[in-house]
Amino acid sequence: MSIFAPTHKLIAPAGEENPVMLFSKSESHKYRVISEIEHFEGSEAIYEWHPCQGVTYRGFVLNGLKILPLEVTQGWQYSRVNSAAI
Repeated sequence: MSIFAPTHKLIAPAGEENPVMLFSKSESHKYRVISEIEHFEGSEAIYEWHPCQGVTYRGFVLNGLKILPLEVTQGWQYSRVNSAAI
């Protein structure tokens, strides 16, 4: 069994953040978005992500969902904590 090693976060409009891994699709500039559950169950990715189109489901753009690298979200949380402490 391979290890789930998230690289990004899928952020919903209500603010929920789910760790995900992105896998490149060779025929396009799209990426498969794999959640922890999909990874361990071995199921197909529900969402895809394209840098210009955003998150899609079966070709339909899902406005409001965002993909951010873990470094960006962790850095934002880190700076928020530090600015509150000063």
